[in-house]
Formats: sequence, C-alpha cells, structure tokens
Amino acid sequence: LNAERKEEIIFGQNMTSLTFALSRSIGRTLREGDEIILTRLDHDANFSPWRLMAEERGVRVHVVDIHPEDCTLVMEDFARYLNARTRLVAVGYVSNAVGTLNPVKQIAEMAHAAGAMVFVDAVAAAPHLPMDVRDLDADFLACSTYKF
Repeated sequence: LNAERKEEIIFGQNMTSLTFALSRSIGRTLREGDEIILTRLDHDANFSPWRLMAEERGVRVHVVDIHPEDCTLVMEDFARYLNARTRLVAVGYVSNAVGTLNPVKQIAEMAHAAGAMVFVDAVAAAPHLPMDVRDLDADFLACSTYKF
C-alpha cells in the first residue's frame, strides 16, 4: 500500500461498511451548500453511502457521466463540477462492471487543486494492480480483502 505510517491502515468488515462509516464521519464536517462528486461508473457501495449522507446534510451531489461508446468518465464533467465548495470526490479505481481503469491520479490532482479530498474504491483493482496510496495521492482508499 505504501502508506506512510501503519496508523493510516484500518481493517473493517468490507469496503461497503467502511464507506458507510467514513461517509458518516466526513458528513459531520460538511455543511449545507457543500458539494461532493460521484460517478455513474461506480459500484453502488461507493455511491449510496455518499448520496445518503448528502441528503441528510443538505450537500449537493454532482455525478460525472460516462462516454457510452467506451465507458470512460467524461473528464470535462469533473472540471465543470469542481469548485471552491467541493469537499470530496469519490471514484472507483477500476469499474467492477466494465473494467474501465479510471485516471485516479489525474482526478486526485484536480480534486486536491480545488481543496477537495479523494476517496478511491479499489475493490476491483486491488487484487490485480499494485496499490500505492502515496503515488495515487488518495486521501482514502478502500478495498475488500475477500476479493483477493
């Protein structure tokens, strides 16, 4: 994982449970009018926890669309949605449904430039790709060990 310190790694039941817990924790810091960005390419486990939290907190949700011809993210959506009110971007590293490898490093760079945190769902990627949280510049990366 290339985490800087062992305290940066936690274990839980699975990615879904961890994402629900983290979304609730981060949600406590968000205010009405804050914004988050999700994608249409993500598994429900990286969509519903954030959307439910946003509904409860009055947080606006933007959803990045996909190109239907190749199932890649419309990166122009990220650029259009990112602003000073963006607090979090949640994105899958690899799509579980179609296998798209998302440009997570580019997304993290864009999000951090806007002052937002980045949550990466690595469930479909971790068994197949090296995981390096420092290289990805992810603030949070979650996976489910039973997928290995």
